[in-house]
Amino acid sequence: MAATAHHDLVLVGGGHSHALVLRRLSMRPVPGLRLTLISPDSLTAYSGMLPGMLAGRYQRQETHIDLSRLSRAAGARWLPQRVLDLDPTQRRVQLDNGDQVEYDTLSLDVGATPDLDSVPGARAHAVPVKPVATFEQRWRDLLADPAATRRVAVVGAGAGGTELAAALAQRLGATTRIGLISAGELLPGYPARARSLMRTRLRDAGVHIVEHAPVQRVSEGQLHYNGRSQAVDLVFWCTGTRAPAWLAASGLPCDERGFLRVDTTLTSLGSPHVHAAGDCASFPSPLPKAGVYAVRQAPVLADNLLAAARGGRKRPYRPQRRFLSLLSAGAGDAVASQAALAGAGRPLGLALEGPHRPGLHEAL
Repeated sequence: MAATAHHDLVLVGGGHSHALVLRRLSMRPVPGLRLTLISPDSLTAYSGMLPGMLAGRYQRQETHIDLSRLSRAAGARWLPQRVLDLDPTQRRVQLDNGDQVEYDTLSLDVGATPDLDSVPGARAHAVPVKPVATFEQRWRDLLADPAATRRVAVVGAGAGGTELAAALAQRLGATTRIGLISAGELLPGYPARARSLMRTRLRDAGVHIVEHAPVQRVSEGQLHYNGRSQAVDLVFWCTGTRAPAWLAASGLPCDERGFLRVDTTLTSLGSPHVHAAGDCASFPSPLPKAGVYAVRQAPVLADNLLAAARGGRKRPYRPQRRFLSLLSAGAGDAVASQAALAGAGRPLGLALEGPHRPGLHEAL
């Protein structure tokens, strides 16, 4: 059965899930469905390829998905604005240009951003890895004048922080001192062997690793942790994430970090007309903030958005219990892990960075 005439489906955010939803709708248009994408940027970065771009193995255009092109293919209206407010009672969102957009069904894929307000001085003196567009500009500035930045610190030693530190070491070389600062151990949640393999590779690349050292404060040219101060020229912030403030302000149920609480059908616990996927969704059984889940959520999200438009039955999303994690270790090397198993080497790096790398780009 076709969707009700002029059913307005509004997608907010250009994350992995929404990119795949747009691709599906471009292949199978739905009569009567008016589709709108709200995203401030026409290009969205595929985060899995970011370390390769920083290391110089990819060009920028190879690591981004063209949302404006996807929108045109799906017959969607693309609005290059940011959402400032969500009113689930009136079913509308307020944009930063003053416009309001009404919806019948709303889907959110707005990701997560580093929490710069939990540590004094971080917002003023650190560069968050997201949004990627801001991060890329600082990266280009660094490459344009590498002599001005000899001491770089990466705060946060999860997957993103360790890959970033490895890429920095490869691209900037021995003339720049790279520090990796972690509140806990390196790669929390990963097998011990994976942590050991990555720790060895980072140290061999000249990265100075400091574990179990929560950062207490960031000031101009200084990073303060464990009762000591470290001189720095640039701080990249890769730890602690929060959702956009307008999500919790909407009154919809959110978790302690502001992420929207959803059930297994990716539907908000506070409104049957609001859905969420990717990092901004908070599930009954918490999931890591990882793109591999967002990609698998996309087909379920697409089905359930159409079910909402048609009045059909939604199906549950069941997260994969295991997945292969490939972490770039720089210089064409990689560390792989799955469950309690781990390995490393250049063949894995070729699998990670080769032209047929699995993931969102292959799906698109």
